[in-house]
Amino acid sequence: MINRKLPVTIIILVIISSLCLTYCCYRLLTIDRSGKEEEKEEKLIGIGERDEETVDVEEFSGVPNSYIISKLKVPGQAIDVDISGNYAYLTNDLGVLYVIDIKDKENPSIVGKCKGINSANIVIVKDDYAYISYTELISDDNEDYTVCGFYIVDIKEKENPKLIGNYSTGENNIKSVYGLFIEDDYAYINTTVENENGEISKLEIVDLLIKRNPESVSVYEVDGLPSGIWVKDDLACININFYDYEKKEYTKDSKLLILDIKDKKNPKFLNSYKIPSSSWSIYMLGNYVYISSFKKDRETEKYNESILQIVDIGELSDLKISGSCDIPGGAWEMDSIGGFIYISSLSGGIYIVDVRDSDRPVIVDSLETSGNSYDITIKGNYGYIADGFEGLAIVELSGRAIEKEKLYTGNDQDINLPPEAFIEVMGDKLSGDYFQIKNPVYFSAGKTFDPDGDDLSYSWIIDNNQYLDKESFSYYFDKQGEYEVILVVSDGEDSSEATSTVQVAEIDLPVHAIQHDFTVEIEYTLINNGPGSLKDIKCFMRIPQTYYPFQIINNYTPSILNTDEVFDKNWNLLIHFQFEDELFEGESLTASVETDVTLYEFNYEDIEIRSIESSNLSYDEGDEDLKIYTTDDLFVDSDNPKIYNTAKSLIKDEARPIEIAKILYNYVVDNLYYDFPRAEEKDYEFLYASEILERRKGVCADYAILYTALLRSAGIPARLAAGIPVYTILFEEEKEIDVGHAWVEVKLPGYGWIPIDITVEDNFMSENYYLDITTEKGPGYLYKNTTMDPWSYYYEYPLHTAGLI
Repeated sequence: MINRKLPVTIIILVIISSLCLTYCCYRLLTIDRSGKEEEKEEKLIGIGERDEETVDVEEFSGVPNSYIISKLKVPGQAIDVDISGNYAYLTNDLGVLYVIDIKDKENPSIVGKCKGINSANIVIVKDDYAYISYTELISDDNEDYTVCGFYIVDIKEKENPKLIGNYSTGENNIKSVYGLFIEDDYAYINTTVENENGEISKLEIVDLLIKRNPESVSVYEVDGLPSGIWVKDDLACININFYDYEKKEYTKDSKLLILDIKDKKNPKFLNSYKIPSSSWSIYMLGNYVYISSFKKDRETEKYNESILQIVDIGELSDLKISGSCDIPGGAWEMDSIGGFIYISSLSGGIYIVDVRDSDRPVIVDSLETSGNSYDITIKGNYGYIADGFEGLAIVELSGRAIEKEKLYTGNDQDINLPPEAFIEVMGDKLSGDYFQIKNPVYFSAGKTFDPDGDDLSYSWIIDNNQYLDKESFSYYFDKQGEYEVILVVSDGEDSSEATSTVQVAEIDLPVHAIQHDFTVEIEYTLINNGPGSLKDIKCFMRIPQTYYPFQIINNYTPSILNTDEVFDKNWNLLIHFQFEDELFEGESLTASVETDVTLYEFNYEDIEIRSIESSNLSYDEGDEDLKIYTTDDLFVDSDNPKIYNTAKSLIKDEARPIEIAKILYNYVVDNLYYDFPRAEEKDYEFLYASEILERRKGVCADYAILYTALLRSAGIPARLAAGIPVYTILFEEEKEIDVGHAWVEVKLPGYGWIPIDITVEDNFMSENYYLDITTEKGPGYLYKNTTMDPWSYYYEYPLHTAGLI
């Protein structure tokens, strides 16, 4: 088997100097070997022009009662969203603008994409154009700099939006774009150039008359670090923060700045007013300006001092505070309807504040989501949330026949409000609602919600076993049966309980296996190349879990004691290392985990006969995996016409899942060639499946990406997998390598999820003796955040540094 490098995920949470990963090593310490149909509709083609009139004819009732009615996942993080007519325009952190048909609120669908919008951030739609701010951080020869500004995308053709303009306000410096506002034929953006001694910040006004060549009209220099901007008539309102560059911390001072912009070429100062520090977003309604602000404790990762502040600007010469309201979590972006301000929370969800009495704003409703809610946009009776890794969430704002239980009573917010317990159960299901014994079932209280934002404690009872203070964990059932799961959450004063039922079966899988036992060491070495030293270093290392009947993890031992377990969004297991010692320039440190693992050579039982018997098998009705694992994903552009048309031409009228998987497998094996020169040069830039299809060559990740995309396009659930190639280690003299491997997992009726190593180009579903240890499922090892520089936006998910050979 060809040597590949395992995708390595290193997360350094505190970086005050440069850090370099020199190698990731897998070492085999001991070896004990014993014998022991429907045709899929064509996507993105022939959609045509659609009516732009809004279909949000339902009116907001005046009584907030928020309720999630649908979700739509997109690759990476959903960052910002705007609505125009029947369409939502959503940016993600992978440089894509999505055009989403929202006519059917319960079934939103992607109808168009515009790629190449690197570091996409704020999106604002006006007429036939989308304006998207960006700040792209670029590293070149150990030097960091940015390019920033805003893009203009022509969205007249929904299925084919085109990038037509770019206003670049900064190149080859550390400059960032913060707020963006479009009014009439002008764009207003806040920009800042920072260095270790201070900043230079400006409001830039840009003429949009010629979309392909927007031109600067004027620049107005402001002090401090401007954040949001709102423009109304002849006024521009900007909230500004201040940073102490000697103490390296934000000061307690922030301000609201109001400018007269009637003369676009000559903005003039009108007034300013002190506001709470660490302000973020700004919103203007009538004679009032609403400002969100929050702080984040870097030790506890908790948000505090999260506030909605209201400023009365009715008399521009006499600005004054009107009222304020504490917002649990991190108060972020805002929109309004019917006298209520809707605020997105970085903790996930929205808070609804009644501001009809501006002197006494109060929270009257709230809604929890699973992601980090970066934006909320309202149209008619619906809210649209850019919910980070959870994608787009569509919320009905009012009018449900059966209202959810009211958490907020009247206007009395001095009473303690009880938490709401909620259980999520995840894991691979073989058939229906049944989990397989000896495989991980994941339990999470991530959606549990406290309206006051209080810290919560958790108590779980599963199969008479109690688990305390765990928000999420995995559990292995050894016996089949029906199990009740109980979760009790408490905020210290009140508590609530949730229950769930888990069904576990022992299903005889059509797999023959030969057992092998190994001890494998996974090792990361980190070197500080300077300048300066590093403190409080944290590192996350992916380690394998038991996936019966393919691998069993008997035990693992970290090299240091100060570790704990965490899961990523795909439920891959990571060991969290924390290093107390300071790492000086030129020095290195090592983190390692020794794992005792049982692996299997496996063969699918009577594969030819089994295929005939399984020919009429189909997926269970309502199988969630058909929805989750048949859509496009990072680099897996299964909705690309080239991918879809290729799959369709190969499958023809074939409807049997196993036969479809075999046809597509043989196509990749026959038409893709291993790229030895690229492997030798260690050129491992990740490519989209459609690009790989054109190149017709690649390394293991390319084989896996292309096969996954073709399968998904044909309606076959598939996902990427990666890990440690033990078979390769056995042939190394030192029993040590710094390479890994990637393959595919496919879900087939009668088999469940099975690994298929397509790079080796064996026959479809033939004997697998490669002894690959799975450490990663999903596209996480491909993910690298390139969205926004750290000065212009917060990033709530660990940054993955990945390499694959």
